[in-house]
Amino acid sequence: MSSLIQGYNYDIFISYRQKDNKHDGWVTDFVDNLKGELDSTFKEETSVYFDINPHDGLLETHDVDESLKDKLKCLIFIPIISRTYCDPKSFAWEHEFKAFVKQASKDQFGLKVKLPNGNIASRVLPVRIYELDHADIKLCESVLGGVLRAIDFIYSSSGVNRPLRSKEENSHDNLNHTNYRDQINKTANALNDIISGLQIIHAASAQSKTEAAVTDDGKTKVKQVFMQTSGKEESGEQQIKRIFRFRLKKWVYLVPTSVIIILLFLSLIVFSSGSALPFDKRDWVLITDFENLTDNPVFDRSLYTAFSLSVSQSRYINVFPRSRMLESLIRMGIVDQTFVDERTGQEMAVREGINLYIAPNISEVGNRYAIAAKIIGSGSGDILESEIIYAENQDGILPGLDQLSRKIRRDLGESRYNIALQDKPLKQVTTSSLEALKLYSTAIDMHIKTDFEGAKKYYEAALNTDTGFTSARASLGNINIERFDPALGKELLSRAVQSVDKLTERERLGILAFYAAGVENNLPKAIEYNNKRIKLYPDDIAARNNAGWYYQNSAMYEEAVREYKEAVRINPEMALAYAAMLWIYEEYLGDVDSILTWSEKMISENPQNVWGYFYMGSVWLMKDSIGKAKTYYLKAREVEPDHILSLYRLAHTCRIQEQYEEAIQILKHILELDRNEISAYYDMGINYERLGNNAESRKCYSSFKKIATEEWIKEWPDDAGIYIALAAVSARLGDMDDPQELLSKAIGMDSTLHTRFAEVLCLQGRLPEALQQLGMALEDGYRNLTWLKLNPDLWELYYDIRFRNLLEKYFN
Repeated sequence: MSSLIQGYNYDIFISYRQKDNKHDGWVTDFVDNLKGELDSTFKEETSVYFDINPHDGLLETHDVDESLKDKLKCLIFIPIISRTYCDPKSFAWEHEFKAFVKQASKDQFGLKVKLPNGNIASRVLPVRIYELDHADIKLCESVLGGVLRAIDFIYSSSGVNRPLRSKEENSHDNLNHTNYRDQINKTANALNDIISGLQIIHAASAQSKTEAAVTDDGKTKVKQVFMQTSGKEESGEQQIKRIFRFRLKKWVYLVPTSVIIILLFLSLIVFSSGSALPFDKRDWVLITDFENLTDNPVFDRSLYTAFSLSVSQSRYINVFPRSRMLESLIRMGIVDQTFVDERTGQEMAVREGINLYIAPNISEVGNRYAIAAKIIGSGSGDILESEIIYAENQDGILPGLDQLSRKIRRDLGESRYNIALQDKPLKQVTTSSLEALKLYSTAIDMHIKTDFEGAKKYYEAALNTDTGFTSARASLGNINIERFDPALGKELLSRAVQSVDKLTERERLGILAFYAAGVENNLPKAIEYNNKRIKLYPDDIAARNNAGWYYQNSAMYEEAVREYKEAVRINPEMALAYAAMLWIYEEYLGDVDSILTWSEKMISENPQNVWGYFYMGSVWLMKDSIGKAKTYYLKAREVEPDHILSLYRLAHTCRIQEQYEEAIQILKHILELDRNEISAYYDMGINYERLGNNAESRKCYSSFKKIATEEWIKEWPDDAGIYIALAAVSARLGDMDDPQELLSKAIGMDSTLHTRFAEVLCLQGRLPEALQQLGMALEDGYRNLTWLKLNPDLWELYYDIRFRNLLEKYFN
């Protein structure tokens, strides 16, 4: 068969593992449905190569390189990505997938193509039929040279991960909510877009290679050639320059035409984008720390912060964040290092699936400073571009970094026009003091590594060195609000806001959002500023995570989950966003299936983070599988032995399993970790009571009551929850009058705490009233099923059919 474009043998090549077609013919069914959809999408006939016959010579045991060479000369390659496909030892992977990428990268179109709508797409269009683990995704991305963007045909439900079928019996149970027919249509439309883009490029290329005759009084004939002597096609900018140089000779005779050409030339110079480098809009680039070849230590950290900040003004380039670099160092087993040199940067870029990294350095050349940067291919280690700027003295270094940043952005394909729009000078957006910048850089690293005391110290030092350093003042304000002195933090942030307009747009909007939330207590305004930041920088992971937090605190839980999902899409290893999302699913939405799905994902991406195991334990508590829940809480303790919330949950599961001695030992350990965790006394009292040791039980209850009475009430006199806790412990101690009085006082202070009221009513034996309160709580939106089943004060209701019916009504 032939292709829609001359010189190619097929339009589409379907690559797959025989294992994925052997059992139920899934791939054959997919190809048949796709061909039918292509008939409805394309006016012309499209050719599809699909090796359906396992005995036609194209087997993994045969030498078929020559056989496939012609067949792989196609426009688009569709790999059916599965768990078995992601195998470097397999035939399909080595001789089809990798071979096509290598071949297409060198042909007339290249691996990536500009679509009619202006977007960029790869000529590899993956179809994914299983959720993959992180290693397999990274393996695919190492071949593709970028993010795996696949069309998913995956059916996912509790404990299920399989290909989506054309006829699903229980399609509503699919957590992905994908429809086979829609995905087939999406695939055909994507193919149409890519082929249309290739046809446009092919037509333009054919036209550009023809000779254009331009006569001047019949005497002059200009031959227009758009190809270099090597045969490599020039960029649009190079083409115009060549024409312009030729036409300049005829200036006297062709003034009107020349003016048009000059304007066209200037337009291309200013507005054109594109690069010969393997980099597209919104791709990621990693910047290593500056190699300091001078004897001046002030350059050690300051220049990286300044340079990365300057490049990060771009809306075309995504700079790999410092926080992710430090996380990557830990995953690489480098725990005592924060400096990322060129060698480490290359390894990190390869691990993270980043095509290019930038290695800057500074040296002294005579009496001047030379500031240089290399753009290096991560896989090959080859230098693809390099730039150098000279500064006459130290005062010229920041302006030199501005200039270097512009050159690097241009090398990566950003237009001069966009660079000019997003290019505030570093002396304005940071500080003119390199010493202050170095202190600020150290503070950032400490903040990322949760050394809050150290971060605060260095933020203060940076601000003392340059009292006009707005970013240092804002950062110091934030850390004080969150950790140390909220009043001082609000004062600092209020002063920072007055100078915020001179900062980069990313920083300006971030600080305004923090100010609206932390000082003005205006979450809608914070959301508005943060959404403006996301609109400008859609892959800004900090903005996505902040959006989730603002929405969460506004009780807009679905919106919060959406933003947290975006955060983990950008960074699959962002444990903070995973944990926040799971918190919402458990405490506010009661969505057991989603907790299961995202806990599994978190454990897969972050196996050494405690929260995945913590929430997986919650899943099995909700499902009344206490043994499985305990297994995950034990795993959580193994990962983080002193994680207090996991220890509490583990103690509760032991109590439910009547393993009271084990529960008591866990609770004692909690008190060793933090003497202020007095809830452990209450829970120990319950376990001693179950053991029949009333003396120890009363001793524990009395300790709890004493601290709550003498310390809690004095510190939080208007907290209704404290009076409820006192009512509960009084009931446990057998004081029948105090609980009612304390409960009435709590209701007078806050009448909405229905689950807490139910706890005291249960302990008083007033079960119908307790059930009524629980019904009111659930009606008002209470959804923490885990705690409803784990709460020892509600234990009298655990096997009550009325309680079970109530849960059945509100939880699927």
